[in-house]
Amino acid sequence: ELWTLVNIFRSNQSINLQMDRTSILGDTIDYVNELTERIQTLEEEIGATPEDLNLLNTTKNFSSGSSEEMPMRNSTKFVIEKQGDGGTRIDICCATSPGVLISTVSALEVLGLEIEQCVVSCFGDFAMQASCSQVRN
Repeated sequence: ELWTLVNIFRSNQSINLQMDRTSILGDTIDYVNELTERIQTLEEEIGATPEDLNLLNTTKNFSSGSSEEMPMRNSTKFVIEKQGDGGTRIDICCATSPGVLISTVSALEVLGLEIEQCVVSCFGDFAMQASCSQVRN
């Protein structure tokens, strides 16, 4: 779904059809930041926080209106490795749920990490492998 959105975004660019991966990633990061701002606005309007929505651990059964929580089919896995060059490698696997990518990117920003390279998969479960560096002020 993310690549579909990126391709839609790219199709709106009229001149340069041969965009390299760096510019695609940059466009994707800008788009994710825009979506993060929209989500924050919506959270403020409804008075919910990411903790209330509980995006990473369980999903609530909103369709039936009950607050019954359903366990994930696979356990959540986080692997964080410090690299010799000062970078950080992060591997995340968890159940797919709405907003998990944005929530994850937001969490990395809060931790002061900037994504340099990232591979995301949403087939079945959510998986993300990212190489990050510390944000310099």
